Amino acid sequence: MKIKKRKLFRLIWFSLVAIFFIWQWTTYQSRDLPENTFKSDSTVSVKTTGDVITFLSKSSNYQNEIIFFQGGLTDPKAYAPLCRMIAENGFTCHLIKMDWRVPQWDYKKIETMFDLKNGKYIIGGHSQGAKMASQFVYENPGLMKGLFLLGTSHPRDFDLSTRILPTIKLYGELDGLASVSEVMENRDKLPKNTDLVEIKGGNHSQFGYLGKLLTDNTSEIDLAEQQRLTFEKLINFFHKTENEK
Repeated sequence: MKIKKRKLFRLIWFSLVAIFFIWQWTTYQSRDLPENTFKSDSTVSVKTTGDVITFLSKSSNYQNEIIFFQGGLTDPKAYAPLCRMIAENGFTCHLIKMDWRVPQWDYKKIETMFDLKNGKYIIGGHSQGAKMASQFVYENPGLMKGLFLLGTSHPRDFDLSTRILPTIKLYGELDGLASVSEVMENRDKLPKNTDLVEIKGGNHSQFGYLGKLLTDNTSEIDLAEQQRLTFEKLINFFHKTENEK
């Protein structure tokens, strides 16, 4: 009888663990993407390879281009609508697809993908992707034209405060993975000219088209509004950086 109870307990335990991991994995998948996200048209050409989804702007003379790092474990397509909006407004945007969805293992691939020494790239990302974008800037001083960080407490393990680099950091008021207190705790490690912007009512998950991630708080604004606010702050930053010499 005891053996049967143990087997039943193990079965229930492993079933619950499997259900948890399946549920957790589904929250990291992209969802509810606009229908035209990956369709080329008169303003944007969409090209996909194994390493990158490029939203090529056809309607601008801007020289700067955007390199966007996905968050850790997240489906890179979750950031495609934001990248497309950026391209529709004149800036070609390269959404990097990380091997195994782990930016900290794969962030250096951009060194062979782009001619970074031409000085026209602005780099950034969400969550773990934002951390690795800031680390790339730390490891390669003077290489990037600007830095943007979404939903992250980083840089936390290194110091960028002596760098002169156009930088913007957006954080959600209700972010459960990178809280406001964590953001403020590490703000002195950012470049001195960093623009810190709080998304009122925003959380961590809605920086992408994702499910509600574990430990994240419930947002007080909907996905469309958080995406709109994020886009507006970023596009203004990109315009400003374009005009800086």
